[in-house]
Amino acid sequence: MRENWLPFDVTSPSGRRIEVKSAAYIQAWTPENIFAQIRFDIGRKLAWDNATASYSSEAKRNCDLYVFCLFTAKTKDISLLNLDYWDFYVLPTSVLNEKMPEQKGISLSSLLKLEPVKTDYAGLGAVIESIKL
Repeated sequence: MRENWLPFDVTSPSGRRIEVKSAAYIQAWTPENIFAQIRFDIGRKLAWDNATASYSSEAKRNCDLYVFCLFTAKTKDISLLNLDYWDFYVLPTSVLNEKMPEQKGISLSSLLKLEPVKTDYAGLGAVIESIKL
């Protein structure tokens, strides 16, 4: 269950802080033969601090790793719930901080150059826990 106001999306069983980003080639509002360019938001953010009831003064990537989720279907007749059409790419935040410290977004091709670990849904939990931080 996601806790409100955390500066990341979810915590793994071992306590890893995870930011989840998703994208798809087909959008509900576009014609079926036009595919979206795959791009993910990786910009630094100000974190909310419940103790002070204010935002932090420094924008940063507030997670240990990112999970980039890509719905690969290229027709509208495939359900988003069909996990066979999802690819997951896991990348430690430290790689983004080192290679792209100020970048706000990343294309799929640029992400792949950073060599994230690609997995399917069944392997996602194990990959998350196996990534060296």
